Amino acid sequence: MAVLAIAPAEELPDISSELENTNRAPQRVIKHKGLIMISPQHPLSPADLTWRCYSCDLSQLSFSHQDVPCANIDDVLGGIGRGFRILEDHPIDDAYDPNAALLMNLGVLSGTMFMTGLRTYFHAYSPLKRSKAGLPSAMWTAGSGKFGTKLRFLGVEEVLFTGRAPHPVALHITRTGDEPATFNFIDARDLVGKRVNDKIQTLYQRFPEAHFAVLGPAGENYEKVRFASIALSTENQLKSGDPKPRFCGRGGIGGVMGSKNLLAIIADIKDRKAASGESFKKLNMEVARGDGSRRFRDKDTNNLGGTWANYVSFNSKHAMPEMNFTPTGTDVSVPLYRENVQKTGDFVIKDESCFRCGIKCHKNVYDVNEDGKAGQFRAKLDFEPLNLLASNLGLFDADRACTLVELVDEMGMDSISCGVTLGYAMEYNRRHQNDEKQLAGGLSYGDFEATRDAILAMGTGQLGELSQGTLRLSEQTGETDYAMQGKGLEYPAYLPQTNPGYPWALAGGHMSMRTFFILLNEQETDLDYWVDAITSPKKGLSIIRDDLLGTCKFSTMSSADMASAITEITGVEITEATLEQAVMRAFLRGYRLEKRQGFTQDDYVLPAQSHEEHPQIDLPYFNTQEFFSQLQERVTERFDSLLQEHGLTVS
Repeated sequence: MAVLAIAPAEELPDISSELENTNRAPQRVIKHKGLIMISPQHPLSPADLTWRCYSCDLSQLSFSHQDVPCANIDDVLGGIGRGFRILEDHPIDDAYDPNAALLMNLGVLSGTMFMTGLRTYFHAYSPLKRSKAGLPSAMWTAGSGKFGTKLRFLGVEEVLFTGRAPHPVALHITRTGDEPATFNFIDARDLVGKRVNDKIQTLYQRFPEAHFAVLGPAGENYEKVRFASIALSTENQLKSGDPKPRFCGRGGIGGVMGSKNLLAIIADIKDRKAASGESFKKLNMEVARGDGSRRFRDKDTNNLGGTWANYVSFNSKHAMPEMNFTPTGTDVSVPLYRENVQKTGDFVIKDESCFRCGIKCHKNVYDVNEDGKAGQFRAKLDFEPLNLLASNLGLFDADRACTLVELVDEMGMDSISCGVTLGYAMEYNRRHQNDEKQLAGGLSYGDFEATRDAILAMGTGQLGELSQGTLRLSEQTGETDYAMQGKGLEYPAYLPQTNPGYPWALAGGHMSMRTFFILLNEQETDLDYWVDAITSPKKGLSIIRDDLLGTCKFSTMSSADMASAITEITGVEITEATLEQAVMRAFLRGYRLEKRQGFTQDDYVLPAQSHEEHPQIDLPYFNTQEFFSQLQERVTERFDSLLQEHGLTVS
């Protein structure tokens, strides 16, 4: 790789004397030097803090930076709260426009010693999510791994990318001592065409102290693939050589990165001591061993932990997607229960973890060697990709499921969007099996070989009718009633028949609107209950809290505990109420951006099939068109009123 350009950063101001004075609170804390634990006698205000924002013009292969004072609590927290505010200043009509903004940033706890504080965020106007007016919608996508921790060690909290490089490049970020970070732009044409793990391992050989954010073939073929992901390397992956990255998958933000000819970001620095707080040891013990994360841990669930366990919870009520979100009401998916996969004796399933995390939520599947030990790595199985690339496609064999899940990951595609779009195509073909209106060569439920070939073609841009996503495909066919998407974003593996909260999710139904378990766990069908569930920062909106902070949703810590951790790490007094208010503001900024991009009440809907009764679903039927119309009106009225209360005008 040849270095194309180097632009040295300015020197940072020396604040050591301010920090040494323990008789008063520091007047200025530079967070880009790595979060510094502070114990001031008096709480700091947001105005006492700054963050360093790098701006990267890929057209010129140049960068600059400025220290920005925090204007409010949202700036202190970072993550999506700050992300939406920045995207407000960069509206566009085309997600792939060279002038479109791609923002990479961290949350306040990213890269600290807080367990699960590993998240990196990418924000952009999505090429997949859009209004019926045709304009792209702002959203974010997040991933763990160790990449975010390396960014924190580099002192890089935020980078705003604009422009388009003249040819494929990788951004190499380094730092010497306490000097500012340096950005080098490296020729990456030799990486073109490589799959995700090959790219990461190739870069690892060249930069052994680094971690990486890379695109797969899908991101390189962004004009044909609207749901490209960004892969973040993990310690397990680099040490084992196995394809075990984490993914920023939702919304096709990998395509935005690809449209800028940016194939990889290399965060290259030796590990440093991460910032901590006095209570972190206690809090981390709760994350690793407390009740909140118990269901994700094998040791506490008889080796049945993780989201994979949702197969049993939902399928026992026949409320799990099969055949394009239409449950069969049979036991056809039972062989894919984790317990039954283990009983075959064909696989070893290991619980493995992200960097410094005690939850071990990864359920990595290996073939069994002759000695009974783990052999070749096959796939990391979570509920969503397993369901949507197996049961939802009429495939009920674990070996084939592993092949498809891993192939989608290696091509750098979002497994949710890919699986849902394939399911739609199969259902369309089933309905048109007696005529000539066939998609993807007549792709059908249960056809493993054809599905595998379709995934390969989609990932390389050779099956564009499918890799444009479910919304655009259904508009092309003229049959939208059974297209399982909302606002252009495919639904996760939870039935819309049971979840009328989907339309108000900003960035994916299970990542930004916590209503998908309500009917299963609480059997609630009351209209007032659902209005409150969708609009409350304590309920449906609560799930986006962690995307303000840089932490994983599986930590499931109370807002009081999270507030304490943030107070310790920043010196700014944060309370549970502070976080709830920040959650509401973040949602409302995202909601306002939707409206600015042409979203109207007609965009906040469910596909017509969602309102039909499915007798095989063993849960109350309540989500009728009449119920939803009343819900839609009241939720819209509530959110529009909150915009006014918070002074967030749409114009």
